[in-house]
Amino acid sequence: MQNFNVRDLINAMGGKFLLGDPNLMVREISIDTRTLKKGQFYLALKGKNFDGHDFIKDAIEKEAAGVIFSREDIDLSKPFSTFPTVIKVKDTRQALEDIAWHYRRRFKSVKVIGITGSNGKTTTKDMLASILSLEGKTTCTPANANNRIGLPLAMLDLEADTEYAVFEIGTNEHGEIKALTDIAAPDVGVITNIGYAHIETFGSLEGVFNEKRALLDGTSKEGFVVLNIDDPYLKSAVSKMYTKTITYGLYNGSDIYAKNLRVWPNNPVFELHIGTKSAEVNLPIKGRFNIFNALAAAAAAHGLGVDINKIKEGLEKFTPPPMRMEITTLPTGTVLINDAYNANPSSIKESIASIVQAYPGKKIVAVLGDMLELGSDAPKFHAELGKFIDTQNVAGVFLTGDMCGYTKENIKVKPCYYSLNKNALFQELDKVLDSKTVVIFKASRGMKLEEIYNKIIIRHEMGEA
Repeated sequence: MQNFNVRDLINAMGGKFLLGDPNLMVREISIDTRTLKKGQFYLALKGKNFDGHDFIKDAIEKEAAGVIFSREDIDLSKPFSTFPTVIKVKDTRQALEDIAWHYRRRFKSVKVIGITGSNGKTTTKDMLASILSLEGKTTCTPANANNRIGLPLAMLDLEADTEYAVFEIGTNEHGEIKALTDIAAPDVGVITNIGYAHIETFGSLEGVFNEKRALLDGTSKEGFVVLNIDDPYLKSAVSKMYTKTITYGLYNGSDIYAKNLRVWPNNPVFELHIGTKSAEVNLPIKGRFNIFNALAAAAAAHGLGVDINKIKEGLEKFTPPPMRMEITTLPTGTVLINDAYNANPSSIKESIASIVQAYPGKKIVAVLGDMLELGSDAPKFHAELGKFIDTQNVAGVFLTGDMCGYTKENIKVKPCYYSLNKNALFQELDKVLDSKTVVIFKASRGMKLEEIYNKIIIRHEMGEA
């Protein structure tokens, strides 16, 4: 944080100053005493399964410079060798958002880009950050810290010399996109697609779209928005936008598009077209769907004035995030592909189809877990996945999770093993691995499918196979 003192903090949060130095500079804010460093301010957040107020004394013992809390029963009477600045607020989560809102307004020259969508947010964010870092100092949300805690904390990383800030904006509750957009005040808004992610919360694709479009409504009228015109919901939004719009896609006459796609047997290669210019791009991540992510990043960069050759360079230098088409080749020659960070009905089908295309002549095995947050339609979506698998050139399927029982019931042709026990699944999967096998792991994050992926790697790399 830059030039932010305790007085600023109190004014931003509407907090009550109890103790300390009101002129003390606030260098960093931490919400976790496990990683808290001497001199940081500790903000005691309360979540579903934790309460940061329970660790205030730990923060003081670690010599936090300040403590921000809201609970009425906090006892700070214990004597400590040093005592921090103490501020009380009504709600610590709201306080974090308020701090970020006020801090953001100090950086009027920074170009802020907000990215949302049902699929591809994190990858698009990292691709765009890779491009913009070639132009100037760029910050972005770490990993997928895209909620009402992660984004405000990422906002506090802005510095005086920051030129670009790329923020992923996620949602799992009504109004979250609007709340985060209000904090970020983006100059550029990007929506990658509208799909079945969080359908349990929003009820329908229309509901998902209505939540996501809050980013468009909150983008600066002096800026621009980027839309995937191949998505029917986003295509319909183009004619209703009052802000400048840049479109991307493959099929509908978009501003930014790709031609001559080659997505197998190696990483995707395509011609990027922007106006009258074109450049061949070699993406360092598999999957045809990642070409769409690259086009989204290219469209945003182009709108910010980046030359096509810099866009190409940034895309090719991009480092794929963990558990998104993350590839490991075992000593035996088996290829493991960890795409298990998240899954919904569209992304899981895209992943399987992409791997089938990318590895012709190989024995494709799919290890799949439940797709979560699909609400009452979850059985239907998992049943449809089983029917889809029967149409794909896969050698076998390994399933785990309650909902994947519906998937198993609808696989009539392909060999299928189903178990709720991950260790049993691991043992059966290990029997089919050889030099010709490619294994794709895909499930919602809560299924922790990477446990099987990591276990396979350890077993084979330690020479236990």
